[in-house]
Amino acid sequence: MKFTRRTVLGGMAATTTLATPVVLRAQTRELIMVGYGNDSDAPLIAAGEELGRRNPGVTLQVIGGLSAEALAQIKAARGDSPYDLAVMGSPAIINALAEDVLIPLDFSKIPNSQNVDPRFMPFGYDVGQPIWFEGIGIAYDTAKISTPPTTWGELWSGDYTGRIGMCRPQSNLGLGVLAATCESFGRPQDDMAFALEKWLELEPLVGRSPPLLQQMIERGEVDLAPLWHVNTALAAAAGLPIGYVKIREPGPLMLPTNIVQFVNTAEGTADLVHEFADILLTQDIQKMAGSAPIYFGTVVEGIPVPADAAPYVPSTPEELADTTSLDWPAFAPLRGQTVEAFDRMFAG
Repeated sequence: MKFTRRTVLGGMAATTTLATPVVLRAQTRELIMVGYGNDSDAPLIAAGEELGRRNPGVTLQVIGGLSAEALAQIKAARGDSPYDLAVMGSPAIINALAEDVLIPLDFSKIPNSQNVDPRFMPFGYDVGQPIWFEGIGIAYDTAKISTPPTTWGELWSGDYTGRIGMCRPQSNLGLGVLAATCESFGRPQDDMAFALEKWLELEPLVGRSPPLLQQMIERGEVDLAPLWHVNTALAAAAGLPIGYVKIREPGPLMLPTNIVQFVNTAEGTADLVHEFADILLTQDIQKMAGSAPIYFGTVVEGIPVPADAAPYVPSTPEELADTTSLDWPAFAPLRGQTVEAFDRMFAG
């Protein structure tokens, strides 16, 4: 099936469409954005509404999920790309750059980018604008663990063997944890064979995705597991006995999310994408993204972490100073072979 704007609009049932402004210009414009496909789209939708107020006739439609086939269709399109922009993390940006489907943003056209903490900007790889981040830490059952590990290395103390969950590296969570394991033991982050062997020592129970791993903790199938801070915060907010550790070594891990623009979009799209990214970096949208029930880490300097998010997001000066990320370009290209090796080693 060929992906065009018509097939995307006609075939996607689970979409979020913003109301068209009452006063329309003669020329209307609908931006098609790839988001999350869940409640985390709320700040994107709010920013899209503001974009429409500033540009009567402009609307935003947010859909969930971006497949490899869709990336190929974007690349092949000629001024009729099925998507205009997306939220995209570091690993996906690396893949998209390899597919040559991104147009670098002009940060001089995003004035609020000057307010972004400088440590986040490199993770847009000069093409995307960081807008918020998710962290990787250790989620644990507070009814079973009173003193959780505070470093990756402590997982190999012998206390957690057979009690821990592990996410398949098809997920960024699983792949990132393997790289962090290498870092913790003084190995290059792309030494996936070493990391897989280390995890085999822990006799983990495998979850195919972060939500499934979260459910395994909730059901008591495992006592602890590396998990995104957002998954943990949502479970705890629902009243479940789940705690979270912002790992100290190599420091609280974060994966920034960026706004990116695709190639082969209509004339005038770039100005709207830049304005949309700028709106996402305003105080109001950043505070919305960082508060319940979304709990993203914010990237704009000077925005305090809400009290209910502080257990999950780096908030003290010490935590913020230690916050780090991973060298995704070094190991993201190894995902396919790592998944194959993981599945062989942890099958069943």
